[in-house]
Amino acid sequence: MSKHELELWYKTIQERSTKGKLSKTQMISIYKDMSDLDSTRISEVVDSLARVFDEDHSGTVDVNEFMRGFILTTKGDLQSKIDYTFRLYDQNNDNQISGEEINRMANAITRMLGGDETGNDQTCFAIIHQFLRQFTANENGVIYKHDFITTVMQNRELLAILSPFYGTN
Repeated sequence: MSKHELELWYKTIQERSTKGKLSKTQMISIYKDMSDLDSTRISEVVDSLARVFDEDHSGTVDVNEFMRGFILTTKGDLQSKIDYTFRLYDQNNDNQISGEEINRMANAITRMLGGDETGNDQTCFAIIHQFLRQFTANENGVIYKHDFITTVMQNRELLAILSPFYGTN
């Protein structure tokens, strides 16, 4: 995607926002107007973006955060999508996900699976536990970037669990 295209998209999306924030309705409208994403998946994609980015549960997402998700769900290749997904969870940018970052990742996955983050949803807990073991089996609870990317590249279902809005393309 060229710099000019990015600037046009950003300007258009910024103009459609309310003070730099987007509601789900605004995000759905943007996807319908500006992407070739299958229309039957738009609501699912927007719901997933909102669950990941609406950390304060205000019902809105920051335009810059939406742009990153929007570009990757419409234009990014699989490697970029996986790298971006890793960066979402690696809050301190140390190329590993550990401790509180793993807890945040587990909570985000729980939200994407429709759970309530209380730890009472045994199905979500079992899925997350099995998922995390694939990355941390020998690393004392640390998920390294290289291992994350390699594992997800080899198992597309993991990408769908981490970020259902990416699909399996």
